[in-house]
Amino acid sequence: MKLDQRCILILDFLLTQDNFIKIKDIADSLTISERTIRYSLEKIDTFLNENQIQKLTRHSKKGIIIENRSAIGEILAKFKRQITPEKYKYAANEIEQFILLKLLLSEKDIAIHEFEQTLFISRSSVLNYLRAIEGEIFLSDLTLSHKPRIGYSISGDVLTKCTLFARKFLKAINIREFYQFLESEQTLSKKGELFFYNLFELDFLQQAAQETEMLLAELKRTVDDQLYLTILTVLLKIHLKQPNFSYANWQNQGSEYDSALSSMISVVENAESARNSKEAIQFSYELCKAMGAIYHLDFCSEEAPFFTQITSHIGLMIHRIKAGITTHNPIFSDFMRDNKELFLATKKACEQLEKQFSFVVSAQEVSFLAIYFASELKRRQTETHLRPSLLIVCAEGIAVSNMLKVQLDQLFEFSTIDTLPLRKFKANLLDTFDYVITTVKIQDIHSERILRIGNYLQKSDMQLLQKHFQMKLLKKKSQVLDKFSEIMAIIGEHTQITNLSKLEIDLLNLLAREDSKRKEPLPEIEFDASLVVQKNAVTTWKQAISLGTEALLKKGFIEQRYHDKIMRNFKEYGPYMVVAPGVVLAHAGLQDGALANAMSVTVLENGVLFFDRYEKPVQLLFTLAFHQKEAHKVVEQLVKIALNEEKVAQIISTRSARDICSYLKAAIYE
Repeated sequence: MKLDQRCILILDFLLTQDNFIKIKDIADSLTISERTIRYSLEKIDTFLNENQIQKLTRHSKKGIIIENRSAIGEILAKFKRQITPEKYKYAANEIEQFILLKLLLSEKDIAIHEFEQTLFISRSSVLNYLRAIEGEIFLSDLTLSHKPRIGYSISGDVLTKCTLFARKFLKAINIREFYQFLESEQTLSKKGELFFYNLFELDFLQQAAQETEMLLAELKRTVDDQLYLTILTVLLKIHLKQPNFSYANWQNQGSEYDSALSSMISVVENAESARNSKEAIQFSYELCKAMGAIYHLDFCSEEAPFFTQITSHIGLMIHRIKAGITTHNPIFSDFMRDNKELFLATKKACEQLEKQFSFVVSAQEVSFLAIYFASELKRRQTETHLRPSLLIVCAEGIAVSNMLKVQLDQLFEFSTIDTLPLRKFKANLLDTFDYVITTVKIQDIHSERILRIGNYLQKSDMQLLQKHFQMKLLKKKSQVLDKFSEIMAIIGEHTQITNLSKLEIDLLNLLAREDSKRKEPLPEIEFDASLVVQKNAVTTWKQAISLGTEALLKKGFIEQRYHDKIMRNFKEYGPYMVVAPGVVLAHAGLQDGALANAMSVTVLENGVLFFDRYEKPVQLLFTLAFHQKEAHKVVEQLVKIALNEEKVAQIISTRSARDICSYLKAAIYE
């Protein structure tokens, strides 16, 4: 077995002691609880026994002493060299993830030197990472607090912190490795070693994991990975606050921690009844009726699987909303980019139902509902053929699994497609399904029939899938919805296509190309060299946005409320304005305080993180203010610039504001 950082600390301390020392004195010297010291000492004895070295010597009254110093010192030094090199360099994203997770889980202020010692980085680096995560904390309605000479903490709603921890932890680590760690306390990676041994009090983690299983067994419920981790985190926090806590003897005393646990129990307990509640069925019917009127389709047939599925989701959604539990869609930005009109239609339909049902559906919850409608719309455009069976193993939740299921069913030929939480996946399922597609790496099971893809299909994923599965082609006249589909259908009838994705892209580019003589002139916008802002660096994404809006404010092109609206949009919808790697199109609506058709450009030499899907620092920001609807035609040209890596690089590398202005005007009005 491996020793964690606490065990190493205790051994180092004991090696400096010439006489017996009591557990209480060890705890006082290292500022660790006596219970944790006892737990760590048991682990140390197990480690020494596995390495065939004499255990620690104990005396009922005197305490503990190391007698075989040379052997233990030698094996400890060897272990440190192999497992935790003194100057191991963690990646920047690993450090940032760890600091955020540590703060979310901790129930006390964390001093900067703790991060310095754990991550082997300088004090200034820790402060830079704290500034970087402040924006994401703000977007989650939490606050990064600082007490001088004491440390940092995250304040806010307990359940919000637990939910965010579960979501970020699931994204940061291989969840399969974590479940194995719970069983064996063995890690398979350096990242796992950092996160598992240093985030958790291991005795509390084991107890919380057992209590989570006990809770689910009592309620006779199965939950997905994110909900499982949220419950586990709530119990962990209670243990950190109350070391003698036991779920078996728990009674709700009304504290914020008790309320958080009670809410989670209620969510799990009432999941089944919530799925088919009268309120859920009525909301689902009204929503499907409104969406059906927009798309001229019948979504309301109660016998249809779609109505049953979305009603089930709505039941849980209503329960979450009333319990004050927030949720986050991991593919929100990607979905918004490709399905904005569908999202807005779903959002409008939900807003119209607010008075009738007395609750408000957040943008994140709306996006899940929109995914269901997108999936159903796509399903109705496909045909069914007997092909290989497929199992989708997804750690991001049911809605993402369903979205992948419909995308794959639309694109490829399968006989059946089923979904399963990662926690429930076992090797013997390969005997049931021809292929398994997973969104995370499964390190302990090796098979050529396990294919890993992203949680939102990208070009590289398509290339992998095309090697294994037959793609669908349109064959019915009723499916030919437009000129492009008709062209593809004709090509499919007469030729053998070797790379359908590339052919589609090339044809779309050809069809989108317009004769220069037929182009409508673009409206003029207010933009000159004084509206180009160049900075070496900023510390947060909010500062980056402010640079662009301040330039427009000084010129009188926008009101202050236009800036405020952009900020609210980021908080409500996330970083969807990041339209390409490293490029932002910041904007609000026509009626939000725009006084003229104008644009400012901000160039950041070093860039700043916006926590978007590209995970690349943003260096170029276009801040747009349009007073007239016609001016939005300029956006199409700006998007083309944003998607052209060479043009973006040219703008960023240009030193003169005048040259940047001239280059952009030429590119926009070419």
